[in-house]
Amino acid sequence: MEYNELVKSELAQMEQRLTEMEEKIDNIDKKLNQVVDAILGNSLTKSGGFMQEMEKIKEKIYLLERKQDKMDDFKKRIVWTIGIIVAAAMVIQYIVKVYSDIK
Repeated sequence: MEYNELVKSELAQMEQRLTEMEEKIDNIDKKLNQVVDAILGNSLTKSGGFMQEMEKIKEKIYLLERKQDKMDDFKKRIVWTIGIIVAAAMVIQYIVKVYSDIK
């Protein structure tokens, strides 16, 4: 009978270890789901997750780059406008000086 009791004891211990392993796997699965929800978002809770935040940041960066390009174009136009006005003023001044020297 000792052999049967020993086998039953071993089976009971194996069953206990199996139960503990199942609980640990369930716990790991829950944590993995939380990580996936944090990264990809969860459609049930309408949480966006990290990836949605990254998409929003990319969109904002794109808009800022467009604004920066527009600002650079505006600065170039201002510089060219001032340059043309100064050049025109110098040409007019030269013409006036030549005209006044002729008279």
